[in-house]
Amino acid sequence: MSTGNNKLTQPSTTEQDHPFSILVPDVILDAVESTGLWCDSRIYPLNSYENRVYQVGVEDGSPIIAKFYRPERWSTAQIREEHDTLLKLESAGIPVVAPMVFNGKSLLKHQGLYFCLSKRLVGQHPEADNLDQLFQLGELIGQVHEGLSSRPFQHRISVSPLEQIRAAATLILENKHLPASLKDRYKQQIERLYERCEARIKAYWPAQLRPIHGDSHRSNLMLHDGQFHLLDFDDCQNGVAVQDIWLHLTQTENPRQQLSEIIEGYESYLPFDTRELDLIDVFKSVRVIHYAAWLQSRWHDPAFVRAFPWFGSEDYWLNHLNELANCEKEWGHISR
Repeated sequence: MSTGNNKLTQPSTTEQDHPFSILVPDVILDAVESTGLWCDSRIYPLNSYENRVYQVGVEDGSPIIAKFYRPERWSTAQIREEHDTLLKLESAGIPVVAPMVFNGKSLLKHQGLYFCLSKRLVGQHPEADNLDQLFQLGELIGQVHEGLSSRPFQHRISVSPLEQIRAAATLILENKHLPASLKDRYKQQIERLYERCEARIKAYWPAQLRPIHGDSHRSNLMLHDGQFHLLDFDDCQNGVAVQDIWLHLTQTENPRQQLSEIIEGYESYLPFDTRELDLIDVFKSVRVIHYAAWLQSRWHDPAFVRAFPWFGSEDYWLNHLNELANCEKEWGHISR
């Protein structure tokens, strides 16, 4: 759920005829077959909104996954850096799913859309409260971070929480979905969270960001043949290690036990700087604030209108404001 170029913008009217509209079955099959594979005409759309992702049947072989990138979200240099990273991790034996390479290329293009193909991985997502699995997830995140090394990405974005909050709030306030009667309350809530985030960042922020996955929630992890794999590096970025950890803390009463298991697994590969724990509240707040702005910024895409019909209702915004209030209420719950 990244903003790509780290900016949330409202689409222009020329984007109303969305470029993904060309992805009819024949176009999808033609794109896959342009690599030399022969499809059996079975196409199954997978759950993806930022991009379009399909499982496609292949003659005399296992189905493959075809991912079509949202235009103008990432530059070709950013996508290639993602692919190079995955291929490097895969060659090092780290359990990720890398793009397939055809004639030396992993990033392909068909009818103006960039796409890539990868092997299908079958398995289960981790159980939220399984401590043994949390230890394994910590190991995998540590292994990935070690494999990525500490040298920052050259083309991917760098996390900037305060900038993200300002950009998200500006987009929401400048558009019609937030009811006018709630705007003052929204502004006040955002300002309070912004001030808290700013104080935390001033108290501690790493001298150098490191390459991370950037969106390592449960749906991007798969238990396959007894081993967890980290999927979908679409949001990989220069960030903070704890960004890949905090999303697995599901217990609101006592997250410390979960956190302990993840960090213990992580430190099988790399030391973890516990000062980063104070940034969890920052990243949690940013994620809640950004989600509404993400829906607003994608409202020109018909898939979003169908999938999120409740967006813009007064009930949605009241619930969103309650989420923001809970971020403030729970501030310091994990780090103290």
